[in-house]
Amino acid sequence: MQELIQQYFVDPIWQRSGYNAVNTLVYAAIALAIAWVLYKLLRRERIAIDEKFVVSIIPFILFGSTARVITDAVDTGVMELYRGNPIVDFVLNSGIYAYSYLTVTPGIYVLVGAITIAAVFGFNRMKRPELIAPLGIVLWLSQLLLLSPILQFWSYTIMALALALGGTYAGYLILKQMKVDSLVGNLVIFGHALDGASTFVIIDVFGPAVGKNYFEQHVLSRAIGALGDSMFIYFLVKVAFATAAMIAVEKDSENAQEKLYIALLLLIFGLAPGVRDVLRMLAGA
Repeated sequence: MQELIQQYFVDPIWQRSGYNAVNTLVYAAIALAIAWVLYKLLRRERIAIDEKFVVSIIPFILFGSTARVITDAVDTGVMELYRGNPIVDFVLNSGIYAYSYLTVTPGIYVLVGAITIAAVFGFNRMKRPELIAPLGIVLWLSQLLLLSPILQFWSYTIMALALALGGTYAGYLILKQMKVDSLVGNLVIFGHALDGASTFVIIDVFGPAVGKNYFEQHVLSRAIGALGDSMFIYFLVKVAFATAAMIAVEKDSENAQEKLYIALLLLIFGLAPGVRDVLRMLAGA
């Protein structure tokens, strides 16, 4: 058992080799179990799962992804190139963002998830749910500030964002045609479109342009990309998946809060890696 844990869970972290079929399935099972428990707790605490609640969680997603990119920048040596800048010096000298179990996947998302859950339940008990989003925004902006001195590759980032918005608009038209037009549905499509678009641009365009060899870390994503000579197919699949998923959620579930909770999970799984990829490309990490 110890050898299996070492091979499938520990080594991929320290070898920077990404995910494999075993840890992907285990992480997915754990995530689904936690999601189910959280849903039950939210309902027990009578926390309304509405569009406002979903939107209030987005800053925490941005916070986690941005913090992860700071570690990427430190680990790849990019941050070191900017030593002398007070903000960069703080990041490097603090040691907080050194590559460790808590600063990379899945540890960083467990940590951010715990902070988010504490904020949601804590402010709910204080009867101040309106403070959830502001806290998330402050946390996110604090990380963006630490990353700001090394952000430089704006043209590639704009390319990824433009492609993501195009995919989102296509999904929006389909949702509208199916009478499933909602803010959260469009956010879900944007999150997955951003993931697909940023993956395509960073692997097929940005990497070759700057002489860096980026690769897709997730098992399923690698398999989809292998279907063609370009990761553009991955972008198309992500947009199609998110659109179809939102239609299915809307049509198959009659519970409004359940629909929004499932949509929130879909949003997290798309937006978190999408934002990380975009910011990592923007920093050249």
